[in-house]
Amino acid sequence: MTTVAVGAILEVSIEAVDDEGRGRAVSGELDVAVRGALPGDVVRCQVERVWSAHGVAQARALSFIEEGPLHVERTCTHARPCAGCPLHGVEPGFALAWKKARVERALADAGVVAPVADLEPARAPRQKIKLVVDSGRVGLYVPHTHLPADATRCAHQHPALTAALTKLAPVVVRMPPVRALIARAFVEGVGAVVVSETALHDAHWGALAALVDGGPLVSLAERVQAPTGSKNSLLGGETRRSLGPQALTPLEGGAPVPVDAFCQPDPALAAHLYRRVAAFLVEGLAPARRAEATFLDLYAGTGGFARALVEAGAGRVIAVERAAASASTLVPGSGVVPVESSVEDALEQLQGYAQRGLAGVVVDPPKRGLVELGPALAALGAPRVALVACDPDAGARDARAFVDAGYRVLAVEPLDLFAGTMEVETLVLLER
Repeated sequence: MTTVAVGAILEVSIEAVDDEGRGRAVSGELDVAVRGALPGDVVRCQVERVWSAHGVAQARALSFIEEGPLHVERTCTHARPCAGCPLHGVEPGFALAWKKARVERALADAGVVAPVADLEPARAPRQKIKLVVDSGRVGLYVPHTHLPADATRCAHQHPALTAALTKLAPVVVRMPPVRALIARAFVEGVGAVVVSETALHDAHWGALAALVDGGPLVSLAERVQAPTGSKNSLLGGETRRSLGPQALTPLEGGAPVPVDAFCQPDPALAAHLYRRVAAFLVEGLAPARRAEATFLDLYAGTGGFARALVEAGAGRVIAVERAAASASTLVPGSGVVPVESSVEDALEQLQGYAQRGLAGVVVDPPKRGLVELGPALAALGAPRVALVACDPDAGARDARAFVDAGYRVLAVEPLDLFAGTMEVETLVLLER
Protein backbone atom coordinates (compact mmCIF):
# COMPACT_ATOMS: atom_id res chain seq x y z
CA MET A 1 0.00 0.00 0.00
CA THR A 2 1.28 3.47 -0.87
CA THR A 3 2.11 5.59 2.16
CA VAL A 4 3.52 9.06 2.70
CA ALA A 5 5.47 10.84 5.42
CA VAL A 6 4.12 13.61 7.63
CA GLY A 7 5.26 16.92 6.15
CA ALA A 8 5.25 15.68 2.55
CA ILE A 9 3.91 18.04 -0.13
CA LEU A 10 1.29 16.63 -2.54
CA GLU A 11 -0.61 18.00 -5.52
CA VAL A 12 -4.14 16.56 -5.67
CA SER A 13 -7.52 17.11 -7.37
CA ILE A 14 -10.45 17.31 -4.95
CA GLU A 15 -13.47 15.21 -5.89
CA ALA A 16 -15.70 15.19 -2.79
CA VAL A 17 -16.05 16.52 0.75
CA ASP A 18 -16.27 14.36 3.89
CA ASP A 19 -18.21 14.65 7.14
CA GLU A 20 -15.48 16.82 8.70
CA GLY A 21 -15.54 19.35 5.86
CA ARG A 22 -12.31 18.15 4.27
CA GLY A 23 -11.91 17.85 0.52
CA ARG A 24 -11.22 14.26 -0.52
CA ALA A 25 -8.76 13.18 -3.21
CA VAL A 26 -6.88 10.08 -4.30
CA SER A 27 -3.08 10.09 -4.67
CA GLY A 28 -1.88 6.73 -5.93
CA GLU A 29 -3.38 4.21 -3.50
CA LEU A 30 -3.70 6.84 -0.77
CA ASP A 31 -6.96 8.55 0.20
CA VAL A 32 -6.16 12.17 1.12
CA ALA A 33 -8.42 14.39 3.26
CA VAL A 34 -7.45 18.03 2.69
CA ARG A 35 -8.50 20.73 5.14
CA GLY A 36 -9.45 23.93 3.34
CA ALA A 37 -10.13 22.36 -0.07
CA LEU A 38 -13.42 21.77 -1.90
CA PRO A 39 -14.64 19.70 -4.87
CA GLY A 40 -13.25 21.15 -8.11
CA ASP A 41 -10.02 22.42 -6.50
CA VAL A 42 -6.51 21.38 -7.53
CA VAL A 43 -4.27 22.07 -4.54
CA ARG A 44 -0.78 21.82 -3.13
CA CYS A 45 -1.18 20.41 0.36
CA GLN A 46 1.04 19.34 3.22
CA VAL A 47 0.47 16.04 5.04
CA GLU A 48 -0.33 16.53 8.75
CA ARG A 49 -1.20 13.00 9.83
CA VAL A 50 -1.20 9.48 8.34
CA TRP A 51 -3.33 6.45 9.18
CA SER A 52 -1.25 3.84 7.33
CA ALA A 53 -3.47 0.89 8.22
CA HIS A 54 -6.41 2.59 6.53
CA GLY A 55 -4.49 4.16 3.66
CA VAL A 56 -5.67 7.64 4.68
CA ALA A 57 -3.71 10.85 5.15
CA GLN A 58 -4.88 14.23 6.42
CA ALA A 59 -3.33 17.29 4.80
CA ARG A 60 -3.71 21.08 4.88
CA ALA A 61 -4.18 23.13 1.73
CA LEU A 62 -1.16 25.38 1.11
CA SER A 63 -2.01 26.93 -2.26
CA PHE A 64 -4.51 26.51 -5.07
CA ILE A 65 -3.28 25.51 -8.52
CA GLU A 66 -6.91 25.75 -9.64
CA GLU A 67 -9.74 27.04 -7.46
CA GLY A 68 -13.11 25.40 -8.08
CA PRO A 69 -16.50 27.14 -8.25
CA LEU A 70 -17.59 26.52 -4.65
CA HIS A 71 -15.47 29.24 -3.04
CA VAL A 72 -17.08 32.58 -2.15
CA GLU A 73 -15.63 35.63 -0.40
CA ARG A 74 -14.55 34.98 3.18
CA THR A 75 -15.39 37.54 5.85
CA CYS A 76 -13.31 35.82 8.54
CA THR A 77 -9.87 37.24 9.38
CA HIS A 78 -8.51 33.90 10.57
CA ALA A 79 -6.20 31.89 8.34
CA ARG A 80 -7.70 29.29 6.03
CA PRO A 81 -8.39 26.46 6.71
CA CYS A 82 -10.33 27.32 9.86
CA ALA A 83 -10.24 24.81 12.70
CA GLY A 84 -13.81 25.63 13.66
CA CYS A 85 -15.70 26.67 10.50
CA PRO A 86 -14.60 24.51 7.53
CA LEU A 87 -17.64 25.67 5.52
CA HIS A 88 -16.91 29.36 5.90
CA GLY A 89 -16.26 30.80 2.44
CA VAL A 90 -18.21 27.97 0.80
CA GLU A 91 -21.11 28.68 -1.59
CA PRO A 92 -24.17 28.72 0.75
CA GLY A 93 -26.40 26.59 -1.49
CA PHE A 94 -23.77 23.84 -1.60
CA ALA A 95 -23.30 23.92 2.18
CA LEU A 96 -27.03 23.63 2.89
CA ALA A 97 -27.52 20.90 0.27
CA TRP A 98 -24.57 18.98 1.72
CA LYS A 99 -26.06 19.10 5.21
CA LYS A 100 -29.42 17.91 3.95
CA ALA A 101 -27.73 15.02 2.15
CA ARG A 102 -25.88 14.22 5.39
CA VAL A 103 -29.22 13.78 7.19
CA GLU A 104 -30.61 11.69 4.33
CA ARG A 105 -27.59 9.35 4.45
CA ALA A 106 -27.93 8.89 8.19
CA LEU A 107 -31.63 8.00 7.93
CA ALA A 108 -30.96 5.59 5.08
CA ASP A 109 -28.18 3.88 7.05
CA ALA A 110 -30.59 3.43 9.97
CA GLY A 111 -33.31 2.05 7.70
CA VAL A 112 -35.68 4.97 8.30
CA VAL A 113 -37.64 5.94 5.21
CA ALA A 114 -38.76 9.56 5.32
CA PRO A 115 -38.43 12.66 3.12
CA VAL A 116 -36.11 15.37 4.44
CA ALA A 117 -37.07 19.03 4.15
CA ASP A 118 -34.64 21.67 2.95
CA LEU A 119 -32.55 23.16 5.74
CA GLU A 120 -33.92 26.06 7.71
CA PRO A 121 -31.02 28.53 7.29
CA ALA A 122 -29.20 30.31 10.11
CA ARG A 123 -30.92 33.44 11.39
CA ALA A 124 -28.52 35.00 13.90
CA PRO A 125 -24.85 34.90 14.93
CA ARG A 126 -23.70 32.34 17.49
CA GLN A 127 -24.35 33.48 21.02
CA LYS A 128 -21.86 31.29 22.90
CA ILE A 129 -18.23 30.21 22.51
CA LYS A 130 -15.95 27.75 24.32
CA LEU A 131 -12.29 28.38 23.54
CA VAL A 132 -9.09 26.79 24.83
CA VAL A 133 -6.20 28.88 26.12
CA ASP A 134 -2.92 27.24 25.16
CA SER A 135 0.52 28.12 23.78
CA GLY A 136 -0.17 31.84 23.81
CA ARG A 137 -3.42 31.55 21.84
CA VAL A 138 -7.12 31.66 22.56
CA GLY A 139 -8.96 29.47 20.09
CA LEU A 140 -9.67 25.94 18.95
CA TYR A 141 -7.48 22.89 18.48
CA VAL A 142 -6.69 21.98 14.89
CA PRO A 143 -8.52 18.67 14.15
CA HIS A 144 -6.63 15.57 15.32
CA THR A 145 -4.00 17.68 17.09
CA HIS A 146 -3.47 19.66 20.27
CA LEU A 147 -2.17 22.62 18.30
CA PRO A 148 -4.34 25.68 18.97
CA ALA A 149 -5.49 28.05 16.23
CA ASP A 150 -6.75 31.55 16.98
CA ALA A 151 -10.55 31.78 17.03
CA THR A 152 -11.27 35.11 18.69
CA ARG A 153 -12.75 36.92 15.68
CA CYS A 154 -15.11 34.33 14.19
CA ALA A 155 -17.31 35.78 11.46
CA HIS A 156 -20.22 33.64 12.69
CA GLN A 157 -20.22 34.77 16.34
CA HIS A 158 -22.15 37.62 17.92
CA PRO A 159 -20.26 40.94 17.55
CA ALA A 160 -20.41 41.49 21.32
CA LEU A 161 -18.41 38.26 21.79
CA THR A 162 -15.70 39.50 19.44
CA ALA A 163 -15.56 42.81 21.32
CA ALA A 164 -15.30 41.02 24.69
CA LEU A 165 -12.61 38.64 23.43
CA THR A 166 -10.57 41.57 22.14
CA LYS A 167 -10.30 42.67 25.77
CA LEU A 168 -10.02 39.24 27.41
CA ALA A 169 -7.67 37.32 25.11
CA PRO A 170 -4.49 39.42 25.61
CA VAL A 171 -4.94 39.12 29.38
CA VAL A 172 -5.78 35.42 29.81
CA VAL A 173 -2.92 34.20 27.60
CA ARG A 174 -0.48 35.64 30.17
CA MET A 175 -2.00 33.49 32.94
CA PRO A 176 -0.63 29.92 32.80
CA PRO A 177 -3.32 28.35 35.05
CA VAL A 178 -6.09 29.43 32.61
CA ARG A 179 -7.00 26.61 30.24
CA ALA A 180 -10.31 27.74 28.73
CA LEU A 181 -12.59 30.71 28.25
CA ILE A 182 -16.37 30.43 27.95
CA ALA A 183 -18.44 33.45 26.96
CA ARG A 184 -22.06 34.08 26.02
CA ALA A 185 -23.90 37.11 24.66
CA PHE A 186 -27.00 38.19 26.57
CA VAL A 187 -29.42 41.07 26.36
CA GLU A 188 -27.41 42.95 29.01
CA GLY A 189 -23.99 42.18 27.48
CA VAL A 190 -21.43 39.37 27.61
CA GLY A 191 -20.92 37.01 30.52
CA ALA A 192 -17.64 35.06 30.70
CA VAL A 193 -16.25 32.15 32.70
CA VAL A 194 -12.50 31.63 33.05
CA VAL A 195 -11.62 27.96 33.59
CA SER A 196 -8.29 27.32 35.35
CA GLU A 197 -6.52 24.25 36.72
CA THR A 198 -5.57 26.03 39.95
CA ALA A 199 -6.86 29.15 41.65
CA LEU A 200 -5.79 32.37 39.98
CA HIS A 201 -3.43 34.69 41.81
CA ASP A 202 -5.29 37.67 43.23
CA ALA A 203 -3.37 39.98 40.91
CA HIS A 204 -4.47 37.93 37.90
CA TRP A 205 -8.09 38.01 39.03
CA GLY A 206 -7.78 41.76 39.55
CA ALA A 207 -6.52 42.21 35.97
CA LEU A 208 -9.50 40.28 34.65
CA ALA A 209 -11.99 42.00 36.95
CA ALA A 210 -10.82 45.38 35.65
CA LEU A 211 -12.23 44.41 32.23
CA VAL A 212 -15.79 44.18 33.59
CA ASP A 213 -16.89 47.71 32.94
CA GLY A 214 -20.41 47.33 31.62
CA GLY A 215 -19.62 47.12 27.94
CA PRO A 216 -19.43 44.65 26.43
CA LEU A 217 -18.27 42.46 29.36
CA VAL A 218 -20.76 42.67 32.24
CA SER A 219 -20.16 39.43 34.14
CA LEU A 220 -17.13 37.29 35.02
CA ALA A 221 -16.53 34.13 37.03
CA GLU A 222 -13.50 32.01 37.88
CA ARG A 223 -14.05 28.24 37.79
CA VAL A 224 -11.30 25.96 39.06
CA GLN A 225 -11.16 22.59 37.36
CA ALA A 226 -8.51 20.06 38.35
CA PRO A 227 -6.73 18.38 35.40
CA THR A 228 -9.07 15.79 33.85
CA GLY A 229 -6.69 13.94 31.53
CA SER A 230 -8.57 15.34 28.54
CA LYS A 231 -7.46 18.72 27.20
CA ASN A 232 -10.84 19.06 25.45
CA SER A 233 -13.08 18.71 28.51
CA LEU A 234 -14.36 22.04 29.79
CA LEU A 235 -17.04 20.59 32.05
CA GLY A 236 -17.05 20.39 35.84
CA GLY A 237 -15.11 22.36 38.38
CA GLU A 238 -16.16 24.75 41.12
CA THR A 239 -16.83 28.46 40.87
CA ARG A 240 -14.39 30.24 43.18
CA ARG A 241 -15.39 33.89 42.76
CA SER A 242 -17.40 36.10 40.46
CA LEU A 243 -18.13 39.67 39.54
CA GLY A 244 -21.33 41.09 38.10
CA PRO A 245 -24.66 39.28 37.68
CA GLN A 246 -24.26 35.54 37.17
CA ALA A 247 -27.72 35.13 35.65
CA LEU A 248 -28.56 37.18 32.55
CA THR A 249 -31.41 37.44 30.04
CA PRO A 250 -31.10 35.06 27.05
CA LEU A 251 -31.25 36.53 23.56
CA GLU A 252 -34.00 34.05 22.65
CA GLY A 253 -36.18 35.22 25.55
CA GLY A 254 -37.18 33.75 28.88
CA ALA A 255 -36.04 34.23 32.46
CA PRO A 256 -32.40 34.98 33.34
CA VAL A 257 -30.08 31.96 33.18
CA PRO A 258 -26.55 31.23 34.43
CA VAL A 259 -23.76 32.25 32.07
CA ASP A 260 -22.52 28.66 31.78
CA ALA A 261 -25.94 27.05 31.21
CA PHE A 262 -26.66 25.16 27.99
CA CYS A 263 -27.94 27.10 25.01
CA GLN A 264 -28.41 26.58 21.29
CA PRO A 265 -25.87 28.54 19.21
CA ASP A 266 -28.36 30.51 17.09
CA PRO A 267 -30.90 32.21 19.42
CA ALA A 268 -33.35 33.16 16.67
CA LEU A 269 -33.38 29.70 15.12
CA ALA A 270 -33.61 28.17 18.60
CA ALA A 271 -36.77 30.18 19.27
CA HIS A 272 -38.15 28.94 15.93
CA LEU A 273 -37.35 25.35 16.93
CA TYR A 274 -39.11 25.73 20.30
CA ARG A 275 -42.23 27.15 18.67
CA ARG A 276 -42.26 24.48 15.95
CA VAL A 277 -42.16 21.66 18.50
CA ALA A 278 -44.84 23.29 20.63
CA ALA A 279 -47.11 23.71 17.62
CA PHE A 280 -46.67 20.05 16.68
CA LEU A 281 -47.29 18.66 20.17
CA VAL A 282 -49.94 21.05 21.54
CA GLU A 283 -51.87 22.55 18.67
CA GLY A 284 -52.87 19.14 17.38
CA LEU A 285 -55.01 18.73 20.50
CA ALA A 286 -58.53 20.06 20.88
CA PRO A 287 -58.46 23.32 22.90
CA ALA A 288 -60.48 21.71 25.68
CA ARG A 289 -57.82 19.00 26.14
CA ARG A 290 -54.77 21.26 26.13
CA ALA A 291 -55.30 22.65 29.62
CA GLU A 292 -55.53 19.12 31.06
CA ALA A 293 -52.73 17.52 29.04
CA THR A 294 -49.34 16.44 30.37
CA PHE A 295 -46.17 16.73 28.27
CA LEU A 296 -42.58 15.67 28.87
CA ASP A 297 -39.56 17.84 28.09
CA LEU A 298 -36.58 15.47 28.44
CA TYR A 299 -33.04 16.88 28.58
CA ALA A 300 -34.82 20.18 29.18
CA GLY A 301 -31.79 22.47 29.42
CA THR A 302 -32.96 25.88 30.61
CA GLY A 303 -36.54 25.15 29.57
CA GLY A 304 -36.88 26.56 26.06
CA PHE A 305 -39.22 23.79 24.94
CA ALA A 306 -41.11 23.75 28.26
CA ARG A 307 -41.71 27.49 28.03
CA ALA A 308 -42.96 27.23 24.43
CA LEU A 309 -45.28 24.34 25.34
CA VAL A 310 -46.87 26.33 28.16
CA GLU A 311 -47.23 29.38 25.92
CA ALA A 312 -48.99 27.16 23.36
CA GLY A 313 -51.52 26.09 25.99
CA ALA A 314 -50.04 22.93 27.56
CA GLY A 315 -51.55 22.28 30.98
CA ARG A 316 -48.49 20.68 32.56
CA VAL A 317 -44.92 20.09 31.42
CA ILE A 318 -42.61 17.71 33.28
CA ALA A 319 -39.12 19.14 32.56
CA VAL A 320 -36.26 16.73 33.30
CA GLU A 321 -32.71 18.14 33.39
CA ARG A 322 -29.55 16.77 34.97
CA ALA A 323 -27.12 19.73 34.79
CA ALA A 324 -27.51 21.86 37.89
CA ALA A 325 -26.73 25.15 36.09
CA SER A 326 -29.59 24.55 33.66
CA ALA A 327 -32.00 22.87 36.09
CA SER A 328 -31.78 25.88 38.42
CA THR A 329 -33.72 27.91 35.85
CA LEU A 330 -36.67 25.47 35.79
CA VAL A 331 -38.82 27.15 38.42
CA PRO A 332 -41.96 25.31 39.59
CA GLY A 333 -45.27 26.87 38.66
CA SER A 334 -46.89 28.28 35.55
CA GLY A 335 -47.44 24.77 34.28
CA VAL A 336 -43.81 23.54 34.61
CA VAL A 337 -42.84 20.76 37.02
CA PRO A 338 -39.02 20.58 37.19
CA VAL A 339 -37.21 17.31 37.88
CA GLU A 340 -33.46 17.67 38.51
CA SER A 341 -32.30 14.23 37.44
CA SER A 342 -30.88 12.26 34.57
CA VAL A 343 -33.54 10.84 32.27
CA GLU A 344 -32.33 7.34 33.17
CA ASP A 345 -32.85 7.91 36.89
CA ALA A 346 -36.24 9.55 36.29
CA LEU A 347 -37.53 6.74 34.06
CA GLU A 348 -39.69 5.10 36.74
CA GLN A 349 -41.30 8.45 37.54
CA LEU A 350 -41.89 9.07 33.82
CA GLN A 351 -43.57 5.68 33.51
CA GLY A 352 -45.97 6.77 36.25
CA TYR A 353 -46.94 9.83 34.23
CA ALA A 354 -47.34 7.64 31.14
CA GLN A 355 -49.81 5.40 32.92
CA ARG A 356 -51.99 8.44 33.53
CA GLY A 357 -51.68 9.48 29.88
CA LEU A 358 -49.21 11.65 28.02
CA ALA A 359 -50.13 14.04 25.23
CA GLY A 360 -46.62 14.43 23.85
CA VAL A 361 -42.88 14.24 24.46
CA VAL A 362 -39.94 16.33 23.26
CA VAL A 363 -36.49 14.73 23.58
CA ASP A 364 -33.27 16.72 23.02
CA PRO A 365 -30.40 14.45 24.18
CA PRO A 366 -26.66 15.13 24.08
CA LYS A 367 -24.68 14.51 20.89
CA ARG A 368 -24.38 10.77 21.49
CA GLY A 369 -28.19 10.47 21.38
CA LEU A 370 -30.41 8.26 23.49
CA VAL A 371 -28.11 5.23 23.14
CA GLU A 372 -30.15 2.44 24.81
CA LEU A 373 -32.92 4.67 26.20
CA GLY A 374 -34.82 4.90 22.90
CA PRO A 375 -36.99 1.77 23.36
CA ALA A 376 -37.84 2.71 26.97
CA LEU A 377 -38.97 6.21 25.97
CA ALA A 378 -40.92 4.86 23.02
CA ALA A 379 -42.65 2.47 25.43
CA LEU A 380 -44.11 5.47 27.29
CA GLY A 381 -46.61 5.54 24.43
CA ALA A 382 -47.05 9.27 23.89
CA PRO A 383 -49.24 9.94 20.83
CA ARG A 384 -46.69 12.40 19.44
CA VAL A 385 -42.93 12.72 19.88
CA ALA A 386 -40.54 15.46 18.77
CA LEU A 387 -37.01 14.10 18.58
CA VAL A 388 -34.16 16.64 18.35
CA ALA A 389 -30.61 15.61 17.43
CA CYS A 390 -27.37 17.52 16.87
CA ASP A 391 -25.72 14.46 15.31
CA PRO A 392 -27.50 12.99 12.26
CA ASP A 393 -26.33 9.41 12.89
CA ALA A 394 -27.41 9.44 16.54
CA GLY A 395 -30.73 11.07 15.61
CA ALA A 396 -31.40 8.48 12.92
CA ARG A 397 -30.68 5.62 15.35
CA ASP A 398 -33.01 7.19 17.92
CA ALA A 399 -35.74 7.63 15.30
CA ARG A 400 -35.31 3.97 14.37
CA ALA A 401 -36.04 2.94 17.98
CA PHE A 402 -39.38 4.78 17.83
CA VAL A 403 -40.23 3.39 14.40
CA ASP A 404 -39.55 -0.13 15.68
CA ALA A 405 -41.98 0.59 18.54
CA GLY A 406 -44.81 1.45 16.16
CA TYR A 407 -44.29 5.14 15.41
CA ARG A 408 -44.24 6.67 11.95
CA VAL A 409 -42.18 9.63 10.86
CA LEU A 410 -44.33 12.58 9.83
CA ALA A 411 -41.53 15.04 9.02
CA VAL A 412 -37.77 15.49 9.15
CA GLU A 413 -36.73 19.14 9.39
CA PRO A 414 -33.00 19.97 9.56
CA LEU A 415 -31.83 23.37 10.83
CA ASP A 416 -28.55 25.17 10.23
CA LEU A 417 -27.92 26.02 13.88
CA PHE A 418 -24.15 25.71 13.35
CA ALA A 419 -23.44 27.97 10.38
CA GLY A 420 -19.99 27.53 8.87
CA THR A 421 -19.49 24.09 10.41
CA MET A 422 -20.38 20.56 9.31
CA GLU A 423 -22.83 20.21 12.20
CA VAL A 424 -26.56 20.07 11.53
CA GLU A 425 -29.49 19.99 13.96
CA THR A 426 -32.36 17.72 12.99
CA LEU A 427 -35.97 17.70 14.18
CA VAL A 428 -37.87 14.43 13.64
CA LEU A 429 -41.63 14.54 14.24
CA LEU A 430 -43.23 11.17 15.00
CA GLU A 431 -46.76 9.92 15.61
CA ARG A 432 -47.86 6.66 17.20
